Amino acid sequence: MRVIDVADRKRIYLEMKNRELRCSFLMMLMGFVISMGILTFQISFELGHLYHYIVTFVFLIYISLSMYSNNEISRECFEVKRKQKEY
Repeated sequence: MRVIDVADRKRIYLEMKNRELRCSFLMMLMGFVISMGILTFQISFELGHLYHYIVTFVFLIYISLSMYSNNEISRECFEVKRKQKEY
């Protein structure tokens, strides 16, 4: 007879939700940083130059978030799956 550890599964689920919340908070923070950067560039430069700065800035932010997301989330998901297989 197999015993299902409901409390541990609930704990793992809550840990995953906590990590998702932290990642969504980071995304909101990055959106705020991007909007402040765009506002700064609008004030500092002409509209013709603004386009190049916005595209470059957004591309660099996207690359950095993509690298962070792939590294952190894949490692955390691997740990969660490993814990689930143990039970």
